[in-house]
Amino acid sequence: MTEETRTAKLQGLTRRVFLKMAGAAGLALAGACIAQGSQNEAVAGEAETITITDMGGTEVTVPTNVERYADAWYAHNEVTVMLDNAEGLVATHCNPKSYKWMYRVCPNMENALSTFGDDFNFEELIALEPQVIFDSKDSLREKCNEVGIPLVNCSFHTYEEMEQSIEMTAKIFGGEAPAIAERYIADLHKAVEEVTAVTDKLSDDERPSVLHGPSVYEYNLDGTGTIIDTWINAAGGKNAVVADTKGTADAEFSMEQIIAWNPDVIITARAGQDEKILNDPNWASIKAVQEGRVYVNPRGVFSWDRYGVEELLQIKWAAAILHPELFPDLDIVQEVKDFYSTYMRYELNDEEVETILMNVDPPALEEKKEEDKPAA
Repeated sequence: MTEETRTAKLQGLTRRVFLKMAGAAGLALAGACIAQGSQNEAVAGEAETITITDMGGTEVTVPTNVERYADAWYAHNEVTVMLDNAEGLVATHCNPKSYKWMYRVCPNMENALSTFGDDFNFEELIALEPQVIFDSKDSLREKCNEVGIPLVNCSFHTYEEMEQSIEMTAKIFGGEAPAIAERYIADLHKAVEEVTAVTDKLSDDERPSVLHGPSVYEYNLDGTGTIIDTWINAAGGKNAVVADTKGTADAEFSMEQIIAWNPDVIITARAGQDEKILNDPNWASIKAVQEGRVYVNPRGVFSWDRYGVEELLQIKWAAAILHPELFPDLDIVQEVKDFYSTYMRYELNDEEVETILMNVDPPALEEKKEEDKPAA
């Protein structure tokens, strides 16, 4: 982003804030006049603030029905897309290069300043006038307190914590968000119950050991104490990585350790690594490689496997990958289409679903055909 573009964006945002405040002031004046003419009526006014306990255990007072917010945690941006269509997002940790599907599905992401990176400027963030800042840690809390902007820790590591974080965020947004959150949580419960009703009957010997990681070929793996461990077990597997990697997204192990674990199934979140693993002689002795059970994890608006709302799809996909004979009727293509239509407000075609399942960039948007263009 050039300095001219950044300045123009900030100026545009400031102007919108001014107009919104001016409009709010006019409405407030009109409201006051109405209230004065209805003094004999018992009217219960809505509180201007609410107090919530964030995911870090801190009590935070936030404005009611927040309309402008910043999101400093990659995973939580998908929550804001689901609950608010990112309509109030003024600053984000995401960018269109790294999160192509997020920006495709939710054009409102383009209205937010991509910040919080290595050259993060706190003053620039404050100039955007967010009412709340979401983050997965508390490192900015002191600075936020100094300028009077509440920081809400929204981090989670389990399904239960994810539900709590979604409900908390929905309460902060207000409007339609709580109803969306309620429906999503009900659908997540249903998905987990339907899968585990089958997989809970499996013995330990019937559960394949699963090696999973953000970059398995580079020995970057997920162990216990993570949401990954949760869906592996729910889907009818057992985690090959018996070490606790909670809070360590870049935990690295050795090739010797992987060979000793000898997993039945390998799932990597990095596109293209399935072929590397299958064709590398260093991996040839591993059972998953010998049996061809090496997969790339799907990725859409966010990675299905870790800390995003597409966990609802992940558990179904993983169950069918681990036990195809137990889930012969699962139509994952239709499941993906239904999810995106319901929660991302986006209608996928078959080609788009395929790119998500393959964890590759979305197909280029085709230009309108001549016959589809409006007449001059």
